[in-house]
Amino acid sequence: MKKFLFLSTLLFGVLFFSACKDEEETKDPGTLEVNFDNIAVINNVQQQLSLVTPGSTDYAYTNALGQKFNINLLRYYISAIELDGPNGEHYHDHMEATASGSKGYYLVDESIPASQLILLEDIPAGEYNKITFTVGVDSSGVVNGASGGSLDPATCHMFWNWNSGYIAVKYEGQSDVSNGGVSGAETVTGDNPHGMAYHIGGWKDIPGGVFVYNNKRLSLTFDTVVKVESKEAPELHMVFDVIKMFGSHHNIDFTGNHNVHKPADGVEVAHNLEHAFAYDHIHQ
Repeated sequence: MKKFLFLSTLLFGVLFFSACKDEEETKDPGTLEVNFDNIAVINNVQQQLSLVTPGSTDYAYTNALGQKFNINLLRYYISAIELDGPNGEHYHDHMEATASGSKGYYLVDESIPASQLILLEDIPAGEYNKITFTVGVDSSGVVNGASGGSLDPATCHMFWNWNSGYIAVKYEGQSDVSNGGVSGAETVTGDNPHGMAYHIGGWKDIPGGVFVYNNKRLSLTFDTVVKVESKEAPELHMVFDVIKMFGSHHNIDFTGNHNVHKPADGVEVAHNLEHAFAYDHIHQ
C-alpha cells in the first residue's frame, strides 16, 4: 500500500512538473512597441525637437562647428526590423511592398507623433536584447514598381526616381550661415536666404555611375533584456539625435554643401547616421 502511494505521489509530481514545463514552453507570442524619439543632446541633456515655420530666425540648435540651425521638417524610413535574444530568440518583421499597400516600412515624421510609434506583433515569446533595422528602403521596396501605403510616392514625398530610389532621411531648415538658394525642397524655397535641405539616400549600383549606398543597417544592443509574451506590454525607446547627424564621423559645414538632393552629395551625412541612432531605455 505504501509502495502504491509512493508511486502515485511520484507520478503526480512528474505530471505536475511536466505540465508546468509545457505551460512555460508554450507561452503565446507578444508585441513590442518601438518608440523612435527625435531629440537634440545639448550640454549632455536630451531635449525633444521643436519644429519652426520656414524662414524662422529662431535657431535652437548648434552643430559641432558652432553653426546655429533650426528644423522645419524631419522625416525618415525605418524598415526590415529584426530582434535577437541571448538564448537564440529571433524575430523578423514581415515585409511586403505592393501597389495596394506596404508592410514593414515605417515612415517616422517629427510632425506626426503617432508615426514615431512602431508596433511589432506576433513576436515569439522570449527575451530579446538586440534590435537591427535599416534606415531607408532597400531594393525590396523599389524593384516591384510603385508601391502603396507608407511607400506611396504621392503621399510620402520621399521618392526620387527608379535609379536613386527612396530618400532615407529628409531634413529641411535654416542656418544663419547658409547662403540659401535651395531647390527641390518641401518647406524651403530658393528665395529663403538661409535655407538648407539634406535629402539623404541612394541604394542602386547604376552602370556607368558611381555606386553610392547611403541606407544604413544598424544593430543596437540593450543594457537589459526585454521580455516578450502575450501577458506583457513592453516598450522599447530608441533615439535619433539630430546634432549627431551633422557632427559625429564628419562635421557638416552649413556654409558649403547645404543643398543635398542626390546620393553622392550625402555620403558624409549618411555616415553620421551610424551614431545618430541609439538605444535609450526599456519600459517592461
